Amino acid sequence: MSNAVTYDAARRRIISLATGGDPDAPVGACPGWAVRDVLAHLAGGLGDFAEQRFEGVEDGSWGERHVTERRGRSVGELLVEWERNFQIAEGLFDSPMGAVLIAEIVSHEHDIRTALGRPGERDGVAVRAALTRPLQELDKRLRARHLPALRITLEHGDRVVGEGEPAGGLRTSSFELLRVLGGRRNDEQVRALDWDTDPAPWLPVLSLFGRRETALVE
Repeated sequence: MSNAVTYDAARRRIISLATGGDPDAPVGACPGWAVRDVLAHLAGGLGDFAEQRFEGVEDGSWGERHVTERRGRSVGELLVEWERNFQIAEGLFDSPMGAVLIAEIVSHEHDIRTALGRPGERDGVAVRAALTRPLQELDKRLRARHLPALRITLEHGDRVVGEGEPAGGLRTSSFELLRVLGGRRNDEQVRALDWDTDPAPWLPVLSLFGRRETALVE
């Protein structure tokens, strides 16, 4: 399945969730945001990818800018913009940016599902596809910081990240790993996973977008 097809399928699932639920429901995975704010971020972020506009990425204000710029717009207006930007950005999905976009939309799909009490789609190909870029980034982090390699065992096989012989192993699901790497689990939740050794060496780098202080239960 191509990245464009995977992205559009997730987009359509999110549209169904958002239009069938409360757009003002708070999203615990994205503190301070409601469902409509996640939609604003997805619509605006895709447009930024298409235009190569990334101011705010370094200081963490990128997503908040999308929300602020669209404050007061209806859900319908946000969805129209998202559709337009999807058409504009379609060529990006065959580039290295495609894997980034998949990771983002699938992660936010599950943020919205949790906010609305509508869990699902945890075992599908979209979640596995969404792990592609985060696992690449984790591998780079371990190598750059000279941390020991880690063996990760998922339902569809093993993956070693980092350089050299693994010093430990983690057995988990693709969904749970996506949530860990995406910063949706705090240290206590990560420690409670199925490790075969003390996870302390890897805790500082597992969350790619900052470590979460409070537990997110899904």
